[in-house]
Amino acid sequence: MYSNHPKIVLALLFLLTLLVSSCTQLAPRYDAELYSDLTEVNVELMQFFSSVAHGTNKNTYTERNGNYHALIGRIEALAMQSNTRPVPNRDTLKKINHYLDATQANILFEEQPPSVTCLQRISTSLSRMREEDEDKGLHAGAVALFKNEVLISMDQALTYESFLHR
Repeated sequence: MYSNHPKIVLALLFLLTLLVSSCTQLAPRYDAELYSDLTEVNVELMQFFSSVAHGTNKNTYTERNGNYHALIGRIEALAMQSNTRPVPNRDTLKKINHYLDATQANILFEEQPPSVTCLQRISTSLSRMREEDEDKGLHAGAVALFKNEVLISMDQALTYESFLHR
């Protein structure tokens, strides 16, 4: 009876190894530092939008130029950081998207994590806003439109990153 014991243990270890190696990671790992940085840059974005909420004058653009560059640079760095995490295969992505669709989160996971796509959209919006501010200044309505674009994308990035923390 004891002579079969090592064979059983070996068979169980083999099955356990097989089971563990076949586990699929459904999404990138949660990154607490990334989430913290996202919440910090969100505060900075809202402070910036508050400072220009009543519109801007093209003649005072140089006062805001540094803020634009700092925010865009930080957003792009966070997108790069988010994109360094491994992503699941296509079949797993379909399952993730099915789940996200069921939660009505309005976020899709394509070739890269949704937070990367959202952060890239924020960078693009801020770049367009900077160009318009520099060329002719911004009226309050334009600021509100740019802010809305950024809010939607930031909400989706934060929602997705907090989803990973389960």
